[in-house]
Amino acid sequence: MTFNPYSFDFLHSSELLLLVPLALFVLLGRWKKVDKKHLFFHALVVFLLILALAAPYSAEMSSPKTNQTRITIISDESTSMELLQKGVSEEISEKLGTRVPVTVTTVSGIHTSLGDAIIQQASPENYVLVVSDGQSNSGTPVEEALSYCYKNNFPVAALIPRTEKEDLSVEIEGDNEAVIDNEAFYKVNIRKATDEKMSYQIRITVDHQKVMEREITQTGRIESIEFNHTFETLGPHTVKATLHPASISVKNLDYFENNNQYMKSVYVTPKPKVLLVTNEPDSPLANTMKEIYDVRVAGSFSSLNGTDAVIIDNQAASTISDAEARALRNYVTNGGGMVVVGGDSSFDYPAEKTYQNTEFEELLPVTSEPSNWRGGRNIVLMLDVSPSTLQKNGVGGRVLDDILSNAIVLLESDLLKDARVDVITFGSVGQDITDGFIDMSKESNRLWLDAEIRKITPSTAQVTSLERGLLTANNLLKAQNNSADAEIIIVSDGGIGNVAEGDLRFDRAIQCAENLHEGSGINIHFVHIYTPKIDELKVTSKGQYYAALFMNQIGLSKNYYRIEPGNRVKISFSENPEESEDRENEYSSGSIVVYDPKHFITRNISYINQDIFGYNEVTPKPEANRLVITRLGKPIITVWRLGLGRVAAITTDNGNGNGIPWAASLYSGNDSLIITRTLNWAVADPEMSEEIQLKIPDLKMSQPGRILITTGKEGAPELYFDKKPMEITSIGNNMYESYVTADTFGLHKISETPVDANLTEELMSEASGTKNVSWRPAAVNRPDEYTYVGENTLFRTAILENGGKIYTKGDVYSSILEDASTGTKKKILTKVFYTKYFLALAFLIYLLYTLHHTYNTRMK
Repeated sequence: MTFNPYSFDFLHSSELLLLVPLALFVLLGRWKKVDKKHLFFHALVVFLLILALAAPYSAEMSSPKTNQTRITIISDESTSMELLQKGVSEEISEKLGTRVPVTVTTVSGIHTSLGDAIIQQASPENYVLVVSDGQSNSGTPVEEALSYCYKNNFPVAALIPRTEKEDLSVEIEGDNEAVIDNEAFYKVNIRKATDEKMSYQIRITVDHQKVMEREITQTGRIESIEFNHTFETLGPHTVKATLHPASISVKNLDYFENNNQYMKSVYVTPKPKVLLVTNEPDSPLANTMKEIYDVRVAGSFSSLNGTDAVIIDNQAASTISDAEARALRNYVTNGGGMVVVGGDSSFDYPAEKTYQNTEFEELLPVTSEPSNWRGGRNIVLMLDVSPSTLQKNGVGGRVLDDILSNAIVLLESDLLKDARVDVITFGSVGQDITDGFIDMSKESNRLWLDAEIRKITPSTAQVTSLERGLLTANNLLKAQNNSADAEIIIVSDGGIGNVAEGDLRFDRAIQCAENLHEGSGINIHFVHIYTPKIDELKVTSKGQYYAALFMNQIGLSKNYYRIEPGNRVKISFSENPEESEDRENEYSSGSIVVYDPKHFITRNISYINQDIFGYNEVTPKPEANRLVITRLGKPIITVWRLGLGRVAAITTDNGNGNGIPWAASLYSGNDSLIITRTLNWAVADPEMSEEIQLKIPDLKMSQPGRILITTGKEGAPELYFDKKPMEITSIGNNMYESYVTADTFGLHKISETPVDANLTEELMSEASGTKNVSWRPAAVNRPDEYTYVGENTLFRTAILENGGKIYTKGDVYSSILEDASTGTKKKILTKVFYTKYFLALAFLIYLLYTLHHTYNTRMK
């Protein structure tokens, strides 16, 4: 433990105010011409006593030594591990047990709670080695567990045994409800345990009738097949996928047989009843709606009773009275859906009477005024939290305070007002504290992130790895919309250099940044918080700042900002003239992009091919969601929830536009999916008119499945699962939930009265075509343990990004003891007080001076 002058502080700093009367006393003594030596030594003693009274201390990182290293092996012995090499945990335990205490704890069964096991075993004194395929399907997610361990300095490493057996599994993605005579979209995922080539046949059936059969030769870990089906009859149906490995010896090529089929129950409802208020009953919008809904067309508002949603197409503000707006508010807040479509008579048209400041506009997710938002910018804010940031900044605070304050100032600036921001901290690894990008146009998000940043504490890692932070930022940005501008802002004290011979972290960080900037077009900014202490991690042997050198090497020296302590940065995302001209061309062409790819409406829609030629000028409200925008950020589809209902604003026209269409392309071909998805989202619940509505997911054997229940009656409904009464719990106004568990594969029944259970697929095909609300099918498939097979590749990434290490069976014996000895040294931030030293010094000075003075005045 060494004294760090830059972390020196006082616990009771207010006591230092006593130095003021001491100074006055010294001045008075000088004025009275008191003996200088006598005055100096007495003032010095009092000065030291005042410092001692203020309780001086320094904050220091320490690593208490432990007597011995302890290793705990978490041995994953769950069902999925049957595909991997066996006996690895026992072998490691036997060989290491003669040299160091080793404990083995197991995770077994058909449910893997790997995250829970890691949290239970992790501690500063315990080196945890996880021997697993990384597949976890219950309890705490592994990523959360590793993040928790990293933040608390609990060392966790992993060894992933070799996958020795091949296996296939199949799963169907898609909704469990569909509308009659409408296309329902499904995706079949076939997962494989290894990267070896394998041939098989897949068969897809609907109600026991084959709709697809295909021969596939797969080499990758996952193969996906998309298909759609139109259900022509009401009531219960089944979709089933079956794999047939192309070999007589199934066990050699496909270890588990029970994951070669997957069944999905689908309940088909009547077409929702929708009111279309329009002056153009034959527009592309109207024709699209007539294909999928039971549409009632009207030229003005009429009764909304029995209507699942209302579509208001290009209606001027003058045609919507305040009484009608209040009726619409009551309708939406009680669960109805509303879509408002633009054109030359809505939102900001006509100029003399727009929607602005009307009661109708209060229902909408937008205001009818131009948006000056450029849009489409994704920003990763990288904050340095290495121990060096605990140093004093020279103006009464710490460097970390400057880093966090600059981050908050950036988030509060107009620059990031409408951006999507992800904040990561980096010491030795990059840690995502926002868990994905959040929309800064929402004030609630801004306030939440402000509070989260203020909670950030320093990392215990002794070396800052800028490369790790950049890799984390790259992974985050790759998952976002490719057409959006991307920026990385690094806020650091500049301690990013390499001092040890052979340490290539700084060079790799430069290479990583060059790839990001030149290869992916990601712009990088570096906010360098200047610090009084200049060490070898911040300045090269030639006196150049590593931070400045880093930005110069990647050709972005113009984006380097050196900030004095206490000052705040101002960053500009200016464009060069060529970029501005290109963006204006994109804007004029009407090119539009998906802004939020995670919403139901935009999910799996990566881009929109055709341009539009006009739109209404609107500005999204703070709590609304932008889903589709122009290249320059003009909103095209914006949504929000109002009470129990949903409201969408499509701020381009109906595809007809009184003969001069703005968006005809959005109502034809593949691009029309964005419109139908928006309409379906607003309709929300095709069972809205039924007395009991059930949301039944795909259930898994021996795993509780959550059933959501909504009823129009007072009191909890009485329901049965396989003739057994269901335990039903209230979760809101006329809303309930129940958890059910089944132990057998197949179709089961949920009913209002006890009925026979476990239907066969053949009986289901006979039952289809009748809308029977007294019972609903629930498909039960094999447990999740059989779905995700082989090594989970994301497990390796999670271990490395959270400061862990991946061993192979060959290097574990040579490396783990040294790593465990280092990793289990608990690094803690302690306050070392110096009060006794100041008291001792004051006493010693007083004693020596008294003896000296007595000798001179009396002994002589």
